[in-house]
Amino acid sequence: MSLKNKAIRAFSWTLSDKLINQLGYLAVTVYLARLIGPESFGFIGMLTIFIVLAEAVVSGGFASALVQRSQQLTEDDACTVFWINFAWGAVMYAVLYISAPWIANFYHQPELTDIARVIFLSVLINTFTVVARAKLTIAVDFKSQAIANTVATVFSSALAVLMALRGYGYWALVWMMISKALLAAVGVWWFCRWLPQWRFSRTSFASMFGFGSKLMLAGFVATAVNNLYVALTGRFYNATQVGFYTQATNLSNSLCLFITSSLQGVTYPIMTSIKEDHERLVSIYKQLISITMLVCLPMLVGFAAIADDVVFLFLGPQWLSVAPVLATLCIARTVTPISSINMNILNAVGRSDLFLKVDLSKLPMTLGALFIALPYGIQGLAWASVCTSFIAFFINSWFPGKMFGFGGFAQLRLAIPYIAASTLMFIVVYFLPWSASYIGITGKILIGALVYIIVVATIGDVWTKKAWKILYQRIGLHNS
Repeated sequence: MSLKNKAIRAFSWTLSDKLINQLGYLAVTVYLARLIGPESFGFIGMLTIFIVLAEAVVSGGFASALVQRSQQLTEDDACTVFWINFAWGAVMYAVLYISAPWIANFYHQPELTDIARVIFLSVLINTFTVVARAKLTIAVDFKSQAIANTVATVFSSALAVLMALRGYGYWALVWMMISKALLAAVGVWWFCRWLPQWRFSRTSFASMFGFGSKLMLAGFVATAVNNLYVALTGRFYNATQVGFYTQATNLSNSLCLFITSSLQGVTYPIMTSIKEDHERLVSIYKQLISITMLVCLPMLVGFAAIADDVVFLFLGPQWLSVAPVLATLCIARTVTPISSINMNILNAVGRSDLFLKVDLSKLPMTLGALFIALPYGIQGLAWASVCTSFIAFFINSWFPGKMFGFGGFAQLRLAIPYIAASTLMFIVVYFLPWSASYIGITGKILIGALVYIIVVATIGDVWTKKAWKILYQRIGLHNS
């Protein structure tokens, strides 16, 4: 199978995976939000940073190291990473278990002790899937991962809804996360059909630690930076305010991650396989930036335009304070997808040291913006996120610009048609005089999409031309 066909097939399965699991999971959490309210989401939001930081330490660096070594991967490599991850996971869970009372005291929420000790089990469970997922990714087998994730999402969501309806409150969210992690782990292992042996190679550990440790540290710093806002809102605001900010963050993140994680998950193993072919690698890199902005920008800008309607219709009146925060965070996320691609290509060419330097350089900026914004409430935090996201974009694009001649300003110039079309779409949709209703929001989405497509096609975007050409050819073949 050619590289192009392999990428298309993998992307199709990854997109299906994200469509069913990310958007499906989002739909379930939105439904749960109506049942259990902002405070319950606030409790989970306070603990999120500890979960994602632990997972960044446990699996982040070595998983990418395995994929990066795809052409020279040995059984010793796989077994060594498995046992290292298992040991790290056990240590991290023990530390988090013991730390639970201090975490609860930090947030002044006694309930968090019991919640933390249960929900942190997901960290330990996920350590078992690192090697299995890496092997499936190296084989560009995203079909198996999609099936495993879908089964886990369906059954964990059903359990959560049942618990919420029976009055278990925040425990519905806790057990949804635990059951999803457990079922996904079982599914991935079933499809991978790989069992670790009692083998540990110091040579394998040393060779992968050089790459993986930098990436692990970089992932830890990046995760801390990305989640500091939610984490510290719990210290300075009440659980309800944290719930508002957590929900706005989840909704805005889900939109940009839906496409970017699909593209990056597929393109990372492909880019690592052609990292020696500089010209081909740069070509894929530029195409990825263009396609990502073509799709993500109108989704995020359009969602900002209908944020009030979405919150009122799907979350309910008790969540209305989320709307302005959600709209602002959607604007902040407009550059996040291409920022992620700029960081991803550094990993693909084995420069995890640069990845680490970039993330460390952003930490002072994020902390400074956070403490400046704290007195202005969660809306102030959202606007601080806008500022830091745009500055971070130029920081992230600095090294790719030097290495490949395609820096931040060149990337923005490439995105000018999408920026112009999205801006006009926002203005049209935002000022449509329709009340919040399912018919009204459907009409706004359709009109917004139509405006965007017309403007981009009029400007003459290359991807739009290709889409029209393919559509015309297929219609012609059908008619003939």
